[in-house]
Amino acid sequence: MCSPFVINNNTIPWANTEGSPLQDTGFLGDFILMQRKFFLTPIIALICIPTITIGQEIKPASESEQTLLNKSEIIELMIQAGQMPGQQQEEKIDRLWASDTSKTPRSDFLYCTAFAYLDNYKAQACLGRAFEHGLGVVSDLTDAYVWYTIALEHSADDEDLKEKAAAGQTRVKMMLMSVYPSPSDFELEDLVKKQKGKIEEYSAEAGTIGH
Repeated sequence: MCSPFVINNNTIPWANTEGSPLQDTGFLGDFILMQRKFFLTPIIALICIPTITIGQEIKPASESEQTLLNKSEIIELMIQAGQMPGQQQEEKIDRLWASDTSKTPRSDFLYCTAFAYLDNYKAQACLGRAFEHGLGVVSDLTDAYVWYTIALEHSADDEDLKEKAAAGQTRVKMMLMSVYPSPSDFELEDLVKKQKGKIEEYSAEAGTIGH
């Protein structure tokens, strides 16, 4: 947010011509006073002040929204989420993953998206669930499979999440295979690879903009 800031003679101590010790110093003093008069009154500048608040809440226009997010929207969410203290981030993600139901599905989807692109495996599993069941976004089984797969690869020693993400991945793949034409394993692997590329790309851009 940019705010106008007006600078005049009263805001610059050395620009005040009233009572100036240079008033009676001859030609040089008169010359300096003339420069002040014509060039310093007033000076108008525009100062841009960042409006991001540390730890601010991510809120959608409506909880009934289900549209997909574009690149710029995702990067903006990543920057906002990245401003949250680490402990607050973890607590938020833990609550989202622990709950299968929510009164704020769109908000939850936005948080999951932000942290999923920041490479948090719990948030990635949350996105898999959101796309599978249409929670805060239009249901897309292909996207659900992709995010469950990425979460599985990053889940390390979290056996509980790994088990649930694997079950989700298997469940979604079976549904994908039941329709015609069904995607091949190669096509699914390619989608996962492309999504990983997006995560790296968006993270790099968000880091550049955020700093």
